[in-house]
Amino acid sequence: MTQDTAIGGPYQRFPETRHSAIRGLLDDDANLRRQSYDIVIAAYWKPVYKYLRLRWKQSNEQAKDLTQAFFTAAMETDTLTRYDPARATFRTYLRTCLDSFLLNAWKHETRLKRIAQPDIAWPAQPPESIEEIFHREWVRSLFEMALADIRSRDLPFRVFEAYDLSDKDSRPSYNELAILFGITPATVTNYLAAMRRDLRKSVLAKLRELTATDREFRSEARALLGIEPS
Repeated sequence: MTQDTAIGGPYQRFPETRHSAIRGLLDDDANLRRQSYDIVIAAYWKPVYKYLRLRWKQSNEQAKDLTQAFFTAAMETDTLTRYDPARATFRTYLRTCLDSFLLNAWKHETRLKRIAQPDIAWPAQPPESIEEIFHREWVRSLFEMALADIRSRDLPFRVFEAYDLSDKDSRPSYNELAILFGITPATVTNYLAAMRRDLRKSVLAKLRELTATDREFRSEARALLGIEPS
């Protein structure tokens, strides 16, 4: 196969469906529960860390330590298994659990240091709402994971990265991309279309893993991609 061959076959290997890691947290199989925790932690590590930095004004090291402590405590106390899909999204539930964890940590620090300023202080309300901050970081993390899934496409991904992931003001034309990568403008078009399709499939697969119900999955897909998944 030459570099000028249009995308097909091996560039589109994504499972049509994935099991929900949120439901997997309740599974009787210990291995599946562990895998589900790994998926949830991988998806929410950066959002929790960034939320601690932005909302709770923690330093880099404090935020890392607190993120680790939160997920460790959540696993040890089965906090995440008490999630009820009928009451809120898992994202909202996890953020609420995180705030509760931090408030308890703050009270503990206050008891230990009755005079000294506690490490965890109640922050000023930021311009954005609490939910907006956490949602934005969750979306960023979701797309980072989806991009990691398609990064192995080598040349097609590099074309996609140079065009779709570049600053709009410095974005090269299709002809410039063709010259840069030694392919035709038609192949540039094919690569970009295929990468966008694969990115969308990867985002949907991640959403399927990180939502508890079909209704929530479809709602998130409409909000993020503007589509009604099949």
